[in-house]
Amino acid sequence: MLIVDGRRIDYRESGDGPPVLFVPGSFSAPAAWLGLWTWLPQRYRLVATSLCGYGATEETRGLGDCGIEHETRVVAVAGKIGAPVHLVGHSFGGVVALATALAGAVEVLSIATFEANPPTLIRDRGDGRRFAAMRRMSAAFETAYHAAERDAAGRIIDYWGGPGSFAAMPEPVREICREAVFANVLDWHTAYGFEAGMADYGRLTAPALVVRGADANPAMVEITEALVAGLPNARAAVIDGAGHFLITTHAKQCGELLAGFLDEVEE
Repeated sequence: MLIVDGRRIDYRESGDGPPVLFVPGSFSAPAAWLGLWTWLPQRYRLVATSLCGYGATEETRGLGDCGIEHETRVVAVAGKIGAPVHLVGHSFGGVVALATALAGAVEVLSIATFEANPPTLIRDRGDGRRFAAMRRMSAAFETAYHAAERDAAGRIIDYWGGPGSFAAMPEPVREICREAVFANVLDWHTAYGFEAGMADYGRLTAPALVVRGADANPAMVEITEALVAGLPNARAAVIDGAGHFLITTHAKQCGELLAGFLDEVEE
């Protein structure tokens, strides 16, 4: 853990070599990457943090102040490790990784995203119906949170992971989600306020790997296609049999895919 300006920021590090900075998504912490890490070569320095309100990272946002800069500041602090980084993000962590690269908050060698989900891309690229449906879902989730619905977090987990995903989680994991649910309310405000468009992504010329699960939510499929079209040096990959939580359910496949990508960039 780091203390910066009196605030806590989650920090985990392992190994030596070119640094790879991992950003987990909502309801998550550095431990989400541990299974994937076991499939990476030992020649990399693996660094991970947590986003605002998760793990050991202190929440700095409020309903009236949800700018993406709160999140990119966390990643920038974790990325101050004396060298350019390979930046890796999952889900909302992928959104933050992209925002961090666009802001120039860290020097980026490459970007890899696993089911990154910047929502405004489907508003700008699609016919608007999936974006409208997403807005209705997230608004209902926020209403459920304010109504003290015990398993409001399950609405989000099931939206991305499919019906029954929340119920299938071990009870200790569900309890972690319940405790962090307000952070996810804020995540949606942050994500909707992040207005990067296709021209913005066109400025990210670093090599990029954009990964989704074969069983991804249809909105996720559309977002992934938009990212691949927008990033000028991107390649797409689909993990068979995987859904939104692929970095844990399919850690071996994700790790081997990422290892190959990093090795190519490092050549």
